[in-house]
Parts: sequence; C-alpha cells; structure tokens
Amino acid sequence: MKKKLLAMISAALVASMLITGCGGGSGSDDAAATDDAAATEDSASDDAAASDDGAASGDAKIGMVVNYSGQDPYQTSYYDTMVSYAKEKGVDLQILDPKGDATTQANQIQDLINMKCDCIIVWPVNGETAVASVRAINKAGIPCMTANTNVAEAGEEFIKCYVGPSNVEEGKQTAQEMVKQLGEDAKIVEISGPAGYTTSLERTQGLKEGIEGTNVEILDTQTGEGNREKAQQVMENYLVKYAAGEIDAVYTFDDNAAYGAWNAIEAAGRQDDVKIFAAASGSYETMQYVKDGKIAATAMQSPHFDAQEALDMAVSLAAGEEPAEFYNYIETPVATQENVDSLGLEEW
Repeated sequence: MKKKLLAMISAALVASMLITGCGGGSGSDDAAATDDAAATEDSASDDAAASDDGAASGDAKIGMVVNYSGQDPYQTSYYDTMVSYAKEKGVDLQILDPKGDATTQANQIQDLINMKCDCIIVWPVNGETAVASVRAINKAGIPCMTANTNVAEAGEEFIKCYVGPSNVEEGKQTAQEMVKQLGEDAKIVEISGPAGYTTSLERTQGLKEGIEGTNVEILDTQTGEGNREKAQQVMENYLVKYAAGEIDAVYTFDDNAAYGAWNAIEAAGRQDDVKIFAAASGSYETMQYVKDGKIAATAMQSPHFDAQEALDMAVSLAAGEEPAEFYNYIETPVATQENVDSLGLEEW
C-alpha cells in the first residue's frame, strides 16, 4: 500500500550528483556542441537545485516535542521512525519527550525556541494547554506545526498546518463498521482516552458521528487513561455492571485499550457476548488480533508514515515553503477479519 497524504503534496528524498561535459568543433558539430552544452547547463542547473534542496534539508534544525514515547507501541515506533528518518535525510533533529506532562512539554518548547530551531513540531500532551506554547513559537517568528494530535481550535491560528491522522474520521469509520456488524439497535460502552487529550476527544466525536441517525445507545463512558492495565480494569467493571446480553460491544480509544478490554473479556468468558471495536490502531501486532476476531474492526494508522510525513513537512516549512493545505491527513483504512489480509499492511 502506498503511503499518501489525502490532501497535500507527497515528499521525496533528493539525491544530488555532479555532471560535467565539454565539446568542440565547427559547423554542424558546433551546433551539436552548443546543444550539448545547453543540455549540460540545464542538467547542471537542475543538479545544483537538487544539491540546494539537499543542503536545505541537511542544514535545517527541526525541533519536536512528542507526547510520551514509551507509553504505547505506536508512540515508540513513531519516535524511533522520526529519529532514524531525520538521520537518513541529514536533518538536525532536536526531539524532546515530556513523558505525558503538559507543564514539562511547555518548558521543553521554550527550550526549542531558545535553540532557534528553523521549525518546531508539537505533538500536544493537552490540546488546550498547548495553545500558549504554539502562540509563543509563533511570536518568536518560528514556523510551527502540529503532528498526530492537533492543538485546540483556539491555537490553530498560530500554526502553519497539521499532519497526521484525522482522528474524527478514524472514529467515525470504525463506528460505522460497528453499526454494520451489530445493527442499529446495539448497546455499547466506551473506554475513552486520556481526559483533555485532543485525540481522545476527537475519536469520541467520531463515534458519535458514526452512530448518528441510528438507535445505537452508549450506556457508559469511562477513561482508560491511555493505559492497557487501566483499560482492563474499566472493562472488568463494565462486565460486572452489565450482564450477558445487556451490552453488545465496547468501543475503545485505541488498540492498547482494546488489548486491555480483551484480557478482561477473555477472563470472564464473554468472547461471544461482547465485541471490541478500536477507534484506531497503530501497532503491527494488532493485525493478528483482527485476524483472530479479537478486535472486530479498527482504523489502521501507520506510525512510520505518520512520522515521515511530519518531518517532510517540517523541512519544507523550515525552507520557507507554505503548505498547500492546513489539514494534511494520512491514510487510515478500516481493517476487519474479512479484509485485513488484503490491505497490504506489511508495508506499514
């Protein structure tokens, strides 16, 4: 499956090479030589431009604050990809990890401003508190963008663009598949993501949009705090509260929460009673859960494409380019047991 942004330019790595040539003669040979020289000059100009692009990429100092690289497999893969891709492109990447603390992240962003980065990427811990930080970046005259998770709407005027998944669309697509599998009268519970986390809020919004116009009822919503063990505890409580036949499914914030939910459901012997739908998944491990029917459906999101597209955009912004679109979404197809083998997710 080819990676792509649904509404933006595709980025390519540039390789430079030196071309030299000479010619001489008279008459028609002179004309041919002139043509050759012109062609050589054009080629050299193109190569010089390529070299300039490469230099711009290599000279760019890109700052980034992530959310919490060790919290789950997706964020770990994203972080590792960002670091390795920066080395591949010759980018000076200053990447900082606040480990899920919004105050620490704000301080780290100030550090990146002081480093005089050419562009700063923000993966907000909290969309609301990040508004002050992106405002500060903008005031310092540094291009700023958000990645994977957007800042609250009040902060969008201070950033150039967003690159990553459409969290609302992911949630909506998965919810629509849930309705398709369960029918329009299903009763469900939700394990949401961390409170105040933009991605969590948007995926819940997607759930509501996906079931709009149906009789699907959300009986209960509790946060799993983005933690597998916490999600398992929440699911265990749901299974005590709702007996067999009283709920048809659980809709989880992500695959990490889905794993926790599955552990609780399997331990209670209710695999045939409660289905699991994960708003989005970013771990290759999740494919096996889908193949085995443990997760009924999930939007698949590649941490590798997510990170690469973000860095490519940051390099462009550092070079003074303007994005063609404000929202630049990566592709997130919905995987089910029936179609997962045909999606080509091995490339992710």
